Amino acid sequence: MSEKNMTLKDGNIKSLLLKYSIPAIISMLVSALYNVVDRIYIGNMPDVGTLAITGVGVTLPLANIVLAFSMLIGIGATANISIKLGEDKKRDAEKIVGHIITLSMILGIGITILGTLFMEPILKSFGASDITFKYAKDYISIILYGTVFNIMGYALNNIIRADGSPKICSAIMVFSCLVNIILDPIFIFALNLGVKGAAYATIFSQIVTLVLSYAYFKSKRSDLKIKKEYFSLDLNIIKLILSIGISPFVMQLATSMVQVINNNALKTYGGDLAIGAMTTVNAVALLCFMPVYGISQGAQPVIGYNYGAKQFDRMKEALKISMGVGTLIFL
Repeated sequence: MSEKNMTLKDGNIKSLLLKYSIPAIISMLVSALYNVVDRIYIGNMPDVGTLAITGVGVTLPLANIVLAFSMLIGIGATANISIKLGEDKKRDAEKIVGHIITLSMILGIGITILGTLFMEPILKSFGASDITFKYAKDYISIILYGTVFNIMGYALNNIIRADGSPKICSAIMVFSCLVNIILDPIFIFALNLGVKGAAYATIFSQIVTLVLSYAYFKSKRSDLKIKKEYFSLDLNIIKLILSIGISPFVMQLATSMVQVINNNALKTYGGDLAIGAMTTVNAVALLCFMPVYGISQGAQPVIGYNYGAKQFDRMKEALKISMGVGTLIFL
């Protein structure tokens, strides 16, 4: 058993929650801040900024559907890896890591193909008007080609936290977001790519997340390794991943559907500018929710590991503390 796992098994629960949650909160806040900065850049595009930000707002439900699939396998795999490590079944944990690579490829390619083929009816149903459709298409047509990087990078980065390295996990996310923030004005204004520039910057940051996360598992810091022999899919492992991942998947899909309804209502009663305004408001509102998301992500490895180790008292303590702190934040 590694030193990191021994800490999860025997360490003080409050200290562990701080150790895992604070880096997660920081990375989530930086991610939310990126969304705000991104909207500022797009909104300040000469002459077309207001319509461009509306076009991006129309694509958010589709982006959230992609995120839903990322959470389906990412959260599902991370939770099961924590449990397997708690059971001292490292080989089974590495099998799950291998499955992430294959599942990310299958889902990413499938979503890219379907999204590209049915882009026009999807965007129209999501609230795009004849005026804003061009900007929505320019943005999402590029974002879709990064779906594989998005899903795989999200999943592998989450697993780093389960492997006992929350600071590295968060550092990768913060660095990727900063890369995105730096590239946005270069692509949007200096290279005069407009909305397409924002999409290219996003894909580049997703590639950075994936490359750095993959490099971690090839380094000496990682107890878990990515092994080609585990890329072949096993139905039992897929069921394990889906059994836990299905809950956040459905919740994220519900969020996407709410956005679709809101976009169409705003389009009917407020026009394109109302969708753009709501897009900006949602980006700022995310800042309020990120601390709780960070606590949730930080608590997951602690809860999962101790559940696998059958230390249910420690598991319940971690759950109660994280739920209590999350509730206090929203009071």
